[in-house]
Amino acid sequence: MAYLRALARALYGIPTLILTTVGIVLLSWIPIRLRGIRLASWFFAWGVRIVMPALGLRFVCDDRQAIIQHRGLILSNHVSFFDTLVMSHVLPMRYVSKAEVRKWPFIGQIAAATGTMFVDRQDKSKRADVRHQVVEALRRSQYPPIVIFPEGKRNPEDTLLPFRYGVFEIAVETGAPYLLCAIHYEDTASMTWQSHKESLTTSIKRIVLRDPSRVWLTPLKVVQPQPGDDPQMLAAEAREIVGEALRKMRSATHAGRSRP
Repeated sequence: MAYLRALARALYGIPTLILTTVGIVLLSWIPIRLRGIRLASWFFAWGVRIVMPALGLRFVCDDRQAIIQHRGLILSNHVSFFDTLVMSHVLPMRYVSKAEVRKWPFIGQIAAATGTMFVDRQDKSKRADVRHQVVEALRRSQYPPIVIFPEGKRNPEDTLLPFRYGVFEIAVETGAPYLLCAIHYEDTASMTWQSHKESLTTSIKRIVLRDPSRVWLTPLKVVQPQPGDDPQMLAAEAREIVGEALRKMRSATHAGRSRP
């Protein structure tokens, strides 16, 4: 049964991914914006709403308006490479991503065409360039929001990694408000890489074979930084807020599975 489900997902998902990629790349050349957002980014968001159900992933967000109405930064925990799809399900957004993503088949083309800012973690001078890009992007426009994962890398564990405070320095410098969010997968084990040695192909195979499950995107709190705020303290406070929300979500999921 699992292999039949995987075959159906592949037959539906792969052509959709190819068509979405082609559409996004073509639309990236058109300078028209819809509600202030590039057409290519809208096309990506529409594609996400098709692909996620095809992969058996049901999206749950109880307060979409909190995301749609937000201007500035959105900061969230980072569980899976699907997190950008989860974020874009509600609204097309801008992203900061590691440089390696640019080389990934399909995903790299989509990311580049939708205005993703890439950072080379191995080169400190290039990190400064990306920080400058984010600051300038926020000064030009705070909409659509820019999504940054302050843990700095995927973390499928039950505890959050320390939040890097660079993004909070940006928030204080620009005065941009940030919306804290929590992402929680019902089946976390299947939705993320098990180790850095695991290939992308192996990870995708596990995802298409798994049972249908849910993913929650929960907006938590908007923080308006003030001049003189301590970025390290803001990072610690944000981590505590997101961590507490995740503990409650995991507890609720576990309780639901334990019911007869």
